[in-house]
Amino acid sequence: EPAFYDLEDPLRKKALRTYSMRGTFRYMTVSSWCRGWLRERFGQGAAVVPNGIDISSFSPKERDWKGKIRILIEGDSDSPTKMVDESFRIASMLDPSRFEIWYVSYAGSPKPFYRCDRFMKKVPMEEMPEVYRSCHILLISSVLESFSLPPLEMMATGGAVVAVPNDGNREYLRDGENCLIYRSGDCGEALRLIDRIVSDEELRERIISGGISTAASRSWDCLKDSVLAAYGEARKA
Repeated sequence: EPAFYDLEDPLRKKALRTYSMRGTFRYMTVSSWCRGWLRERFGQGAAVVPNGIDISSFSPKERDWKGKIRILIEGDSDSPTKMVDESFRIASMLDPSRFEIWYVSYAGSPKPFYRCDRFMKKVPMEEMPEVYRSCHILLISSVLESFSLPPLEMMATGGAVVAVPNDGNREYLRDGENCLIYRSGDCGEALRLIDRIVSDEELRERIISGGISTAASRSWDCLKDSVLAAYGEARKA
């Protein structure tokens, strides 16, 4: 949480203080890296309560890859860590006759240099699965996440993911198996990966199939026992 505030923001200091309390809280987090951060930085033990999705809502849909390809960009354009500007720098280099760009955000709006064919803001959660199913590729450039759900949701719907690796999505992203990964700042590499997904059918089918399997492993039906067990231990404490 502190990383989401500026260094001089009083909320950053308040957030940091909550991690130093002894005997007041039982700490729980949604990712292994957050558990490690709490242990190494503050000496706090924490249980990992895995995050998941409702597979019944994010059912897969086969896409037509022979026509115009629709790229989905997700994230708050006002948040530096979301790196939405980078995603749109990549989008600006795509051929408009071959690629259409959709942008969905819970906060922030398109900036003047964004090439955006459709913008959607604060989309209700129940409508997001259809947004994913309407697009071929999710392009996501975020460099900081506790746990990143959009790639997992896109995978569940049978779409492809091109992403920058961060601590939150390393929990489940596997380059060449369920997604393609590029280095933050390397827009040329991201362009090449998008082209590979479109042109290489064997690769595309492999990462889509791997993504669907990964999403299925994160279904709440698979995770509920471990979640309930973690809360049961917390209640005992």
